[in-house]
Amino acid sequence: MTDAAGINLHLDGRVVLVTGGVRGVGAGISEVFAGQGATVITCARRPAEGSPYEFHPCDIRDDDSVRALIDTIVTTHGRLDVVVNNAGGSPYVLAADASVKFSTKIIELNLIGALSVSTHANAVMQNQDSGGCIINISSVSGHRPTPGTAAYGAAKAGIDNLTSTLAVEWAPKVRVNSVVVGMV
Repeated sequence: MTDAAGINLHLDGRVVLVTGGVRGVGAGISEVFAGQGATVITCARRPAEGSPYEFHPCDIRDDDSVRALIDTIVTTHGRLDVVVNNAGGSPYVLAADASVKFSTKIIELNLIGALSVSTHANAVMQNQDSGGCIINISSVSGHRPTPGTAAYGAAKAGIDNLTSTLAVEWAPKVRVNSVVVGMV
């Protein structure tokens, strides 16, 4: 399959998980992978109406839920080739007004959840002949001051370090990269 620009990424038969893949940027990522012939599985805490992709409810902050999701994908499809850690975000709250509980939830969603998904996916990918690929969606907020989203910016800076570290630890079988996204 080719996209509108005539590019073929040869993703036929590949199984792709996009966390937070039912709305916004994640829905766009899911659409591109599906357009390239991949089997796209999405997860989020709540489904989106009319999403054309296989959906599994999963709160990526819950490691047991993540483990069950990855196990279900492998049982159903026999493999997992690509993970896009896209789930995340944060409402605007000044650091002085944010509770520790609020900040913890933001860091769990934007950093710890991606680590959990990556770790469980890596365990599968390391045992596949073709390995796999993990893509972490980062943000310019991890590289500059972002008043109103301090915990989010700190988590995204953590994502970039996590990406570099996992890329070294899990190579050459599993490739780990991040994409730094600006305002969307």
